[in-house]
Parts: sequence; structure tokens; C-alpha cells
Amino acid sequence: MAAPANAADAPRVRRSLDEVRWQALYWLLLLPLALMVAKWPALPSSALLLRRESLLSLPQALQGTVENILFVPMGALVVVIFRLTLGIRVLGPFRSILLALAFVVTGVWLGLLFTLTTVAVVVLIRPVIRAFGVPYYGRVSVMLSAVALVMVAGTFVGVVLGSAELSQVARFPVVVLCLIGEAVSVTIQREGLRSGLWRTGTTAVVAVLVAALASIPRMRYVLLAFPELLLVEIALIAVVSRSCSWRLLERLNPDGAGSADQPGAIPPAVRGFLGDAGYAMSRRRQ
Repeated sequence: MAAPANAADAPRVRRSLDEVRWQALYWLLLLPLALMVAKWPALPSSALLLRRESLLSLPQALQGTVENILFVPMGALVVVIFRLTLGIRVLGPFRSILLALAFVVTGVWLGLLFTLTTVAVVVLIRPVIRAFGVPYYGRVSVMLSAVALVMVAGTFVGVVLGSAELSQVARFPVVVLCLIGEAVSVTIQREGLRSGLWRTGTTAVVAVLVAALASIPRMRYVLLAFPELLLVEIALIAVVSRSCSWRLLERLNPDGAGSADQPGAIPPAVRGFLGDAGYAMSRRRQ
């Protein structure tokens, strides 16, 4: 007789767990927001809290690095809204953020041009490397070296032409370019050229949007003055992921919902963490 009773109690237990989760999110939003309000310049507590409960006192040389770290959750929130609320497929959850941070260093237009050039090189040489029977670690190492070669060539051209902007490509993260190039190659092989180009473009659009946010001077001050905003962003990511997964523009993706939603495809939890192309990469390592 115990089994039916336990089965009957299961929905009530699930509801209780849901209530606990939502209460946790509620406090995760409420407490940081209360602290942010207390820092409002018009309030008497503002000066003391900004001096003791902010990152404005960090050395100037360290502030830029910390600002980039603080932008990661904001970029993650943008990616989650883009992928789940709008339903637009990208090259995984983290590549847009890494690309955006690189765009902040190089500038958007130069960063986009250099990214497209490097991705084209990786996409073209990857089948050649596979044709030689090179195993996964060898392929990735060759592609990483090819990306480094393209970066050195771009920097050299910038020096020859006297272009300080073009020389900035030397500061572009090599690993980011290799990750994106590999993801595009796998997507093209797995889903076709149209899907690969689409997801490359959407990833670049999200990266440009995040880079634009990161380039707002006042936004950088807000992140340093209100580091508790990180908790708010984490809570919002959870809320959007759980309650706002509407996928409003999913039909714009090539092939409808995409091959990742077909039977026997990647489990959602794994797909959400690695991204579809990233999962395909992990399968090829084995």
C-alpha cells in the first residue's frame, strides 16, 4: 500500500520543490536589487557602500580585466534570450561571448573581417587534413597552427602598411578563432552549408550585440559599482531558461527546428552546455 501513497505524493513533492526553487530565485533577485538601490547617489548610504561594496577602488590596470569578467554573465543572458526566447540557433552558448570580448579589443569591423577570413581558412583546410587520416589531436593542432599563421600574416601586413588597426589582430585570441572555425566546419559537414553559414552569421550578430554593450562607458562603470548585478543576471538566466523558452523566431532557422531536435539527437542538457557543433566535436574525439 506504500507505493500508491508515494505515487500520490509525488506531484505535491514536485510542487514543493518548484516553490523552493522560485523562492531561491526571488531572493537571488531581491537582495542584490536592494543593495543596488541603497547605492543610489541620492541616498545617504551611497558613498559608504560605493567605497566598500564596489570594485571602483581596484587599480586602473586591473579594472579592464575585471570589466571583461563582469561582462560574461551579461553576454550569457543575451545568448540565452537569443537562443531560447527567440529560438535562433548559434554555434553553442559560449562562442558568441568569447568572440564579443575579442571584438572589444580589435573593433567590430576588423574583428568580423578577420574572423570570416580565418574561419574560411579553417573550413577549407579541415577536409584536406582529414583526407590524410590525421587523428583528432593532430587535426586540431594543425588548424591551431594555421590560425596562428593567419594572425602573424595579418600583423605583418599591418606593419608593412603602417596600419595600427590591422596590427591589432595579434591580440585576437587564437583559441577563439580555432573553436569557431572547427564548429563551423562540423556544422557544415553535419547540417549542410546553409545551416553552417546561418549559425555563423547569428553567432556573429550576438557577438556584435554583446560587444556593443561592452563598449558603453557608463555600462562599465555600472558593473564595477554594482558587482552584485552578477547575481541578478544569474537569476534572470534561470528565469528566461525556465519560463521564457518561447522560440518565437525558430522558423527562421534552416530546416525548421533543426536536426538537433530530431529523434535520437543530443540530450537537451548536453546540447545546452556544449552546443550542437561542440557535441559533434566531442563525439569525434572518442
